[in-house]
Amino acid sequence: MSQIAVRLSEDELRLLDGAVEEGAFGSRAEAVRAGIRLLEAQVREARVADSYRAAYTATPLTVDETHVLDAAAALTGDAMS
Repeated sequence: MSQIAVRLSEDELRLLDGAVEEGAFGSRAEAVRAGIRLLEAQVREARVADSYRAAYTATPLTVDETHVLDAAAALTGDAMS
């Protein structure tokens, strides 16, 4: 495993140490690794969203699909289209 040096603000360090002191993580390193895993998940989700966006842009919804979304929005109160 590689080791790196990281500069943190006092607030960030307090947050990190607080999480360790509360028992959420066994160490600072464990907390940082957990944060990196969250970042990895967010990046992956953003890439999937971008792929869907690109696909729907390349192939727009049909009129029938738009009507289905409008009907669903009317039932749920959500603005879907």
